[in-house]
Amino acid sequence: MKKLMSTLALTTISSLFAASAFADVTAVATAKWDASATKDTKSALVVTPLKSLVFQYAEGIKGFNTQVGAFDVTIQGQSGATDFTLSSKLMGNTLTRSGGDGSTLDVGVAWNGQPLNKTTAVTMIDTKNNISAGLDSIALKNAYSGTGRSSAQSNFMFTVASAKDKTGADIADLSTLTDGRWDGEVAVQFTALWTAP
Repeated sequence: MKKLMSTLALTTISSLFAASAFADVTAVATAKWDASATKDTKSALVVTPLKSLVFQYAEGIKGFNTQVGAFDVTIQGQSGATDFTLSSKLMGNTLTRSGGDGSTLDVGVAWNGQPLNKTTAVTMIDTKNNISAGLDSIALKNAYSGTGRSSAQSNFMFTVASAKDKTGADIADLSTLTDGRWDGEVAVQFTALWTAP
């Protein structure tokens, strides 16, 4: 009987210790989106991002996820135009850590596998040379040389291409970044050219 009481007492004490060693854990996270609203139905060229970019670090791959950034391109046809080109160039792509160690992330942008840069424009449409991959509907003659407005939708591929510390030195291993949030914008300039007869 004494042995049974000792065993019960030990079991009860162990259970109490186990219960007090493991407390409930609660975590709360807040997601934020920059928001604005713009309407432009008169400009000769309007490019509208259709999706915001949110990069999340994934521990399993020791890097940030890739984002497919959809956009809409609308043009006003220029009556009688003989040819049409559309190109894009990277204008800004740096995200800066908020209130932290001064580290930055550079976002890479690619069009059909071709990286955009800040010096040389990437051709997206060139009707004279039959280039229009992904934006075919505005590369049609009745679209760019007509009198109406025409639209097409496509995507850029966005990646966190590199990271730098506050001195500007490259951080090769993204897993060494201090936890935090980086903010900024990725800006791509589009240039359309209608060739007059």
